Amino acid sequence: MKNIFKLFAFSFILMTLGCEEETIIYGNSTFVQLANSNNVSVVENSGQTVTVAAILGAPQSSDVVVNFDISGSAAPSRYDLSATSFTIPAGDTSGSISLTPIDNDDMDGDAEIIFTLASSSGLPIGIGGEGINAISKKITIVDDNVPCNDFLLTVNNDTFGSETFWDILDGDGNTVASGGTYSDVSGGSTEQETFTLEDGCYTFRMFDFWGDNGAGFVLQCEALIAAEDNGTLNGIPGLDVSTVPSPGFRPASGPADPYDGFAEAYDFCVNQ
Repeated sequence: MKNIFKLFAFSFILMTLGCEEETIIYGNSTFVQLANSNNVSVVENSGQTVTVAAILGAPQSSDVVVNFDISGSAAPSRYDLSATSFTIPAGDTSGSISLTPIDNDDMDGDAEIIFTLASSSGLPIGIGGEGINAISKKITIVDDNVPCNDFLLTVNNDTFGSETFWDILDGDGNTVASGGTYSDVSGGSTEQETFTLEDGCYTFRMFDFWGDNGAGFVLQCEALIAAEDNGTLNGIPGLDVSTVPSPGFRPASGPADPYDGFAEAYDFCVNQ
């Protein structure tokens, strides 16, 4: 009976060692997966490129080719790919490809592209590292030709929000929307304005009361960005200051100079 118990104990130890050995075989040094599997969106007219990267747990002595499959609703005519597979050079741990949406004039709606790692040069896929099973990534191409007229303006002021104001002019120079100034808030504030614009082309203008700072902003309609800036006002050459809404320019000293960082203008079109 004692020998039977000893046999059971020995078998249990062997099973335990076997499990530990399997963990080592498929540990952090022998795997390939995506560096980032988070879903992302890109507007087709943005000019932006999405980079998808495959990573190894450890460098290899020869190049590693990682194949992938593509699924989803996006037709191949909606995007360009920089390569048809990942190549991770010998001695390195990452390789990438890029996807660039094709800007067309069709109302073909948003479309999805799903990258899924399919095979590699002899290495297991998606079973190691912190992003375990990170083998798929979804990229949504946002159609910029979908009609959109309801705009959101987000203004990021510095402490002196009372110096910030803006307007939007139509093609004939008529003011169709305006806002500001805002309240002074220590450390800055974020203001949001909503308005509807008819189809057509416009000019968005941001002004600074004193010319010593500028508010960052994003003007958008749904996911489409019409204009944005981080707060650096570079001036409006040839600006007619009589068209500037109250309170106008009030520099700390000297005359107002429309060429010297007191304003910025951005042209954009709505459903054009």
